[in-house]
Amino acid sequence: MRGRRTARPLAAAALLLAAAGAAAAEPARRIERTDEFLVLRLRAPHAEVLEALRGAIARRNYVAGGTSDLGDALARRARTLGEPAEFDRYQVLSFCNLGFAAEALRVDPRAGALTPCRIAVFVVKGSAEVVVVALRPLYLARIVPAPEFARLAAQVEADLMAVLEEVAGE
Repeated sequence: MRGRRTARPLAAAALLLAAAGAAAAEPARRIERTDEFLVLRLRAPHAEVLEALRGAIARRNYVAGGTSDLGDALARRARTLGEPAEFDRYQVLSFCNLGFAAEALRVDPRAGALTPCRIAVFVVKGSAEVVVVALRPLYLARIVPAPEFARLAAQVEADLMAVLEEVAGE
């Protein structure tokens, strides 16, 4: 009887230690969340990350807008001023879910100033890492003090997280 009582706590402790070890062995989540931003860092070719983002965005019923090549403009500026370029590449993808946009504009027509969604995709000069950054819709929701807008922002943020998770392979 006495042996059984000590075996149970020891078995429970062993299970807890095994679970803690398994959790520590899992890869760290690559999507960083701050109050303002969602950030994903990848070691992959820049062009492949852009294409993966475009595909993931389209699969969530968002319409692609344009892609601004900010990196090219910054490189030209750096050459003109005789400064070193800070980025090897820097693109900004724009996209919009027209249903969500229509609802947001019904809530507050000024919300149009917050659209479309944008994701910056860049490589810092000399780095092998592609950085993907999105402004959090829930952070922007603080600007429009309406519960309906916060609900829409939560849906868009869930979609953005799903896009980043898909691109990260999570």
